[in-house]
Amino acid sequence: MSRSHRPRTARTAVLFAAALAWLAGAAGAEEPADDAAAEAAAEEDGSRISGILQIDFTNAYFFRGIMNERDGFIGQPWGELYFNLFSADEGLVRDVTIGGGVWNSWHSEKTGRDHGPGPLYETDWYPLFSVGFENDITFTLIYYFYSSPNGAFDTVEELNLKLEWDDSEVLGRFALAPWVNLAMETHLTSFGDDKGEGVQLGIEPTLFELESDEYPLSFSLPAELGLTIDDYYEDANGSENTFGYASLGLMASLPITAIPENFGSWSVSAGGKIFFLSETLQDVNRGDHVYPVVTASLGVEF
Repeated sequence: MSRSHRPRTARTAVLFAAALAWLAGAAGAEEPADDAAAEAAAEEDGSRISGILQIDFTNAYFFRGIMNERDGFIGQPWGELYFNLFSADEGLVRDVTIGGGVWNSWHSEKTGRDHGPGPLYETDWYPLFSVGFENDITFTLIYYFYSSPNGAFDTVEELNLKLEWDDSEVLGRFALAPWVNLAMETHLTSFGDDKGEGVQLGIEPTLFELESDEYPLSFSLPAELGLTIDDYYEDANGSENTFGYASLGLMASLPITAIPENFGSWSVSAGGKIFFLSETLQDVNRGDHVYPVVTASLGVEF
């Protein structure tokens, strides 16, 4: 079975709950969200609740290098809600947050439809637990339930352990924003016959920012590498190479300053990535070893 997902975050919980209900109702509807920005917004208005709502549009849906769909219209609305349990300005632990999210992928091609709402290929539910440490290091535990409302695949469960470092205070304009994620399948699998473990590593340095009050446009260069630890990208014969995929992209982001702050922090972004796939993943991608993916997004953080 081959299936996959994205895999990266309104001022009141009522607004989010309504939007979450819409997302879930649609269900009946990277590597995720900028947790730090959402939490900062929450601190500014004195609330322990923060979150993000976003919709992405793309020409192809790859999950850690695994091609799921590359034809037709693909829309991916999602949202996350966070509740801050603890925060401090000093000490080893600076922040403790719990939360959860829902992510969907709508396909005009009705990818793999067996029953149910044809265009709704995937809906993912996931609780999360995050701890922020001094020196801007964050550890996040996420448990994913990857499900398919249209019956394209059986629900896969996966535990993710992610470590991120906001190195902007140390490196300034040369910051890399590195991260590493360990993915461990606990029920069924996204690829191959056996449950497996894989690791993804990435950076997203900011190339430059336009210093403008009206159009503060910024450009970043996301790069990602996906590797297998055991059985994550196994082929039909059960063998696999360590390398799964690599990607390199260019993204542009622009805050929408015309919307009042009491309606949240809105932004738009657009860009593209080039995926370089292993031989096993190339076979899934219709024989193409290299494939371009473009995206456009609209989101609000509160």
